[in-house]
Amino acid sequence: MALSIVKGLLEQYVQSLFNEGIINERFSHIQHLKMVGRTEHFVQLINSYCLDVESILAQLASSIDLPDVDFSKLAARAAEVTERSSRIGAERVRLACVDLMQACEQMQKQKFLLALDWTKTEFTQTQNKLQVLVQV
Repeated sequence: MALSIVKGLLEQYVQSLFNEGIINERFSHIQHLKMVGRTEHFVQLINSYCLDVESILAQLASSIDLPDVDFSKLAARAAEVTERSSRIGAERVRLACVDLMQACEQMQKQKFLLALDWTKTEFTQTQNKLQVLVQV
């Protein structure tokens, strides 16, 4: 009985993440791994995503401070965040990356800094919410 209660709460939590736009339907494929007993793979995917994106965002932050900013390299790294977020269903992070990409195309450092800050915020919120799922 306790297991069914926890399962119900987990389903409600995931539904709230969908409703808030934090994750999209792609995440349900990832979550399915946990439901069919492949919990370790689910946890590995989430943890790998979080570590990789955190690292890329740190690289973006340090690269924008260089005297000669290479926006094409920044765009490539931002595209990696977009791709990783798309694969796992991290919708808000993926959407935030659109502004990063636009700032790179326009070669606007200030716009890039604002977009990077927004992306970091969305990533941190998403990471925190996903870690709840990893811990359950």
